[in-house]
Amino acid sequence: MEKVAHEHEQHETISIDVFYPDHPPRTESALFRKTKHHLVAVLDTPCWVCGTKENREVHHFHAEWADSDGIDWERMRVLHPHFDWSTFKEPSDFIDSEYNMLVLCSKHHRAKDHGIHMLDYPHWLMQAIKRSDFVFSPDEEKSK
Repeated sequence: MEKVAHEHEQHETISIDVFYPDHPPRTESALFRKTKHHLVAVLDTPCWVCGTKENREVHHFHAEWADSDGIDWERMRVLHPHFDWSTFKEPSDFIDSEYNMLVLCSKHHRAKDHGIHMLDYPHWLMQAIKRSDFVFSPDEEKSK
């Protein structure tokens, strides 16, 4: 495979300024614990980005728990017709469901220059689809 032509580093600083709806302190629901256990321990689901089975975590993908009081649930029903809405009694029924979870390793969940919480979505997604010889971030360059 040819080397990527004109590969270059791009350094950006992203500043985020958003509001969260008021909410009680975060706790793990019984459904969250059940979902995480099923995805990681029972199904042995690898990281969605890199396929590792090390240091796996689950990421709320379509909706975060802290946003639950700010979500228009009728709009959510339209956007996610494949979710079993007959099971929906309260926001955590969707938010902590397997439908809303993505299994990620700690690197692709929370790490600088790699985590979904640390990058904009298009850059984060590139890690899952990049060529094996493409250097994505400076820490990968050092390991080559």
